[in-house]
Amino acid sequence: MPKAAQQIRIAIESNTGGSGKTTLVTHLAYALGKKGYKVVLIDLDQNGSLSLFTGETATPSREQSLAAVFDPSFDGSYPLAPIWKEYVDNIQVLPGGAALEEIVRSLHLYERKYETLKDRLEDYPLDADVVILDTPASLEPMGLIALAASTHVLVPLKPEYKDSFGAAGMVNWFYQKIEALRLRPKPEILGFVPSRVNVSKFAAHRNLLGLDSKGKPRTDIELTDTIPYQLEQMGITCFPPIKESGFILSASGTGLPVQIYQPGDSIVKSFDPIVARIINLLKGK
Repeated sequence: MPKAAQQIRIAIESNTGGSGKTTLVTHLAYALGKKGYKVVLIDLDQNGSLSLFTGETATPSREQSLAAVFDPSFDGSYPLAPIWKEYVDNIQVLPGGAALEEIVRSLHLYERKYETLKDRLEDYPLDADVVILDTPASLEPMGLIALAASTHVLVPLKPEYKDSFGAAGMVNWFYQKIEALRLRPKPEILGFVPSRVNVSKFAAHRNLLGLDSKGKPRTDIELTDTIPYQLEQMGITCFPPIKESGFILSASGTGLPVQIYQPGDSIVKSFDPIVARIINLLKGK
């Protein structure tokens, strides 16, 4: 089993819905777990999408969910549940779901409301190399709680004009909030991940990513208008696109990552560049 030099906590954040956050969470988790790293997923979404994507369809009670971690009497007993245990033995999930609605309503009562989860993770560290925080589509309040608890942020992005415009706001939000919350050390943006990409079907995907219908770099447009170029100018990594995939959709519906559902398909390798970057961080590189 590999030895991580440090625990990293990755918040999967986006200010638009349908960007592929939970898909990214589950597939990174399985890939890292398969390589021997201990992984814990934390679901901050009241909709509990992560439970569906991990095959845990039973609605967790308050005591079985992240809501329990917000209790003033919390003693470090995280209600973790193993997932995909027929295939790996080192991935666990801390469910979200409807129980979080009460937390959102009462958040104003907490003295350090946005730092509550961060404080818990520091006072009672999880036995994990990687903690991945799945967030709802709105950045606040749960996205802000995830940001405060994170060491890194990863942003899935649909290459469409509305989402592209929102990406600039996402970056501004990130820098404003780490200063407003005085987060030290400051979380880092691990990168943006164009998701659900279909360059053969959508002109917007080709235009915004600077790719032709076969996924090759274009020479007939001004690349300064593309998402990868604009991110590069800000010193932010743009990972290779993750294609739209019927296998991913079907796999998610069965509660499995596509690495288990359709291991021989090329879509499985889409996550490799991100996994490689995370492993380098775990090794202290």
